[in-house]
Amino acid sequence: MLEERRSDVLRALVEAHIQTGEPVSSRSILEHTGIAFSAATIRNDLAALERDGFVMQPHTSAGRVPTARAYRYYVDHLGKGRLHSSHQARIAGFFSSVQLELSNLLRATSQLLADVTHYPAVVIGPRTAGEIVRAMHLVNVGPQATMVVAVTDRGRVIQQQVRLEQPIGVEELTEAEHLLMPIVVGQEPGGAEVPIDLFAGRSEGVRLMGESVLAVLEKAASVGGEVHVGGARQMAEVFTSLGSVHRVLEVLEREAEVLNLLAHASGVSIRIGAELAMHDDVDLAVVSATYEAGGSEGSVGVIGPMRMDYKTAISAVERVGRELEERIGS
Repeated sequence: MLEERRSDVLRALVEAHIQTGEPVSSRSILEHTGIAFSAATIRNDLAALERDGFVMQPHTSAGRVPTARAYRYYVDHLGKGRLHSSHQARIAGFFSSVQLELSNLLRATSQLLADVTHYPAVVIGPRTAGEIVRAMHLVNVGPQATMVVAVTDRGRVIQQQVRLEQPIGVEELTEAEHLLMPIVVGQEPGGAEVPIDLFAGRSEGVRLMGESVLAVLEKAASVGGEVHVGGARQMAEVFTSLGSVHRVLEVLEREAEVLNLLAHASGVSIRIGAELAMHDDVDLAVVSATYEAGGSEGSVGVIGPMRMDYKTAISAVERVGRELEERIGS
């Protein structure tokens, strides 16, 4: 725990660096923060903070910049933030007016969060656990291709094309749909109890289609929530290093890595630098929060450099998470 004066100096340095992206001098701290200390006192405090690993000096004639340790200290001692009223109004207006099925809602929410924070944003949908299939349809899209469409009580649309090795007629498709509807509707995806003789006396096409549909629902129940990324185009604006931009883009292209970035216990999480346990040392921070949806959890978060506007990011992620929970959690 730093003494109060040194803590104030460190907070002022971190906030100045977040705002400008430039090394911060003792003169700058005096001029722009109103801290009532002498320049000599601040220089001594900066030297001590450097010895303790909170700041570093990129060049001998430059000011100091925060280290990951400084950002962690800053975040751990950050007071309750408040979103700008325009951002609050935009978020409230979005959730009060938008009428979309779940996948499109999550996608639009990721873009909303990116627009509000100016950082790439991720929204992970809840797993299908606890959801109930309300409707299921089989749509013929070709001689050997069928689109399986199931809609859950939360508005999630499970949609996948199935291709059989042999053509299936419209009559067989209708028969398979009528056969499966009483089995899957009213149950969780993948949770239907299938009678052992369900396909007894049915054609090979009906059997193959029925088994394929059950496999689609089983898969939907076993995978994690769907992942939506918004604001990826803003990468170059928030990361000064082109290498960091490429590395983060690589991460966002891999669903498993995105899920790992936002994986944490319930509530709000801020992970910085090495805390993200990535294979390389990357200038990265993630602010995320979980939300409840019918007994299952999803996540929302933003990804940015360690020089992130944490006050806005934390407030926005918390607010969007709450709104999303109210919208789909019941």
